[in-house]
Amino acid sequence: MTAITHVYNYTIRCPHVKDPAHPTSWLNHIEINHSCEIALDRITKWHNHSGTRVFEYEGFTVRQSEQEEAYFSLQSDRFKEDFHTLVTVKIYIDRATKNTSVQEIMQHVIRDYHVRLSKI
Repeated sequence: MTAITHVYNYTIRCPHVKDPAHPTSWLNHIEINHSCEIALDRITKWHNHSGTRVFEYEGFTVRQSEQEEAYFSLQSDRFKEDFHTLVTVKIYIDRATKNTSVQEIMQHVIRDYHVRLSKI
């Protein structure tokens, strides 16, 4: 069994645009960190509140939280015989940004994740 060698936690916030002269996008609000504690906290929280399955994309199952205005996903991958990754994704959506495409965000995150894996 291989230990988890790489952790990726994506947090995406869909901001409410308050000033049309300064448009914002979820692309400007992507945070990535490598904290095992955050990943474990998310896994524990999501296990206890599994949410409603919304869609699946490239092996990632995306669920809508029942506790907050958010979507989440996680996955682990083994590659190169001795590497094991864990990736978590949390997407915050508020009432003002409900038209944001969660699938488009997931596509972007998954592409970014695969690029990061290719550099290992």
